[in-house]
Amino acid sequence: MRKDILVINKESNVAISTLWSKKEDIIKKLDKKTLEKIGIIGTTYTSYGVNLILETLSTSPKIDTLILFGADLTTSGDFLVEVFEKKKIESQKIVFPLDKVKKIVESVKLIDLREEYKKSDFSALEKCVEKNYKREAKDVREIIPLVLEEKTELTSWPFPLSGHYIYETSVFRAWLKILDLIMRFGSIKFSEHEEPQKEYLNVMVTLGLYGKDYKIEEEFFKYISEKDFQNHMKQVLSPEKPDCVEYTYGERIFKHKFGKNQLEYLVEKLVESPYSRRALVVSWDHEVDQKSKNPPCIIAIQGIITENYYSHIVFLRSNDMYLAWPVNFVAQIELARKIVEEINKRTKTNFLIGTITSVSVSAHIYKHDWENARKVLAENFEKMKVFVQDPKGNFFISKEGDNIKLEHRTPENSTITLKVESKNFWDIYQFLKGGSFFSTYDHALYLGKELKEAFHRLTKGEDYIQDEA
Repeated sequence: MRKDILVINKESNVAISTLWSKKEDIIKKLDKKTLEKIGIIGTTYTSYGVNLILETLSTSPKIDTLILFGADLTTSGDFLVEVFEKKKIESQKIVFPLDKVKKIVESVKLIDLREEYKKSDFSALEKCVEKNYKREAKDVREIIPLVLEEKTELTSWPFPLSGHYIYETSVFRAWLKILDLIMRFGSIKFSEHEEPQKEYLNVMVTLGLYGKDYKIEEEFFKYISEKDFQNHMKQVLSPEKPDCVEYTYGERIFKHKFGKNQLEYLVEKLVESPYSRRALVVSWDHEVDQKSKNPPCIIAIQGIITENYYSHIVFLRSNDMYLAWPVNFVAQIELARKIVEEINKRTKTNFLIGTITSVSVSAHIYKHDWENARKVLAENFEKMKVFVQDPKGNFFISKEGDNIKLEHRTPENSTITLKVESKNFWDIYQFLKGGSFFSTYDHALYLGKELKEAFHRLTKGEDYIQDEA
């Protein structure tokens, strides 16, 4: 895990977490006398960053005061309050042995100045540092080596796998299938955050809405807080960027340095030309992001209209599939809803959301979440078996004389797209094998089971009715 910290005074007892705010921007606004009294200052982007803080404190025995001062764009600040102020350490997010964590937490006082940061009250931070700084700070605890507890043998696929498609009507079930895929077939490698990850390349996930509304499934809130979802949605839909924060997606969408209001461009492009393939939003800023330690993961968003449906596609260069994918995906549903509402208002039409698709080049799960992912899968494995109707249509099987007939129809069963019949199972098997008829595995497995039963009945001279067995 990579720590974004700066050690200023090794003899000080005061540390500062700037949460999502850049520590360099906070430092610039503090006077020299205050800076000299700060021991360590660093960012904490997610609630899992508590492990980085604990690791730092384990080798910094003088630190007895931790101040929160910065923009809190996730729930990292709330979680730090839970751990250091309320002393609640029984969490899957803490990856170190709890007996050692307890010794560290009990020796540290947390001071929450997030509200003062919102008011840009830097004088409050300076006064807090001055009040809590000890000129001759002594060790408040011994150095406590922190080593990860390995609970399960870890395996890595021997070579990188690329390309996997998941079609779902539930974001939660799609998430389960993603976690199952990566934990089974991901290859272990290091990341630029200096933490091992399991990675699967080019995972494409499609949510089929086709005019249906979507509400965040409450099953998520056992593992990811509702506040995380709400905060990220606000960031994506708002052009405002908090001070000292490197970027937000909303800022890149609505106030891009070069593209300006790109959402306006996307909407106007589809209003002018509903058949356009140029309705595109780009979040990358070459001047900033090529050298940034934390460049955006979402690279581009594209909107496509076909018939009466708007399809929304999101391209991600890198995607933390355990924690970030769900909140990113749900926020993109809201963005798609906003786009469709605006197009309909301007054109006086009634376009509907068709699909939301994410394409994750590096789909990965960090080591600190491997055990969490296993827990989620163990508690919800049966939900992955729920039937999902294949948007590519349905197959009807019937017995016609000495043959078995197979018809493929559109999802509403109104149109027959092809017919094939034979008295030989392998003729139909080879026909299906050469086509791209299935969006879901269960559809293919179901059809194989039914065809086997149909030909079994045929050879015995018995009648066959689909789904009777």
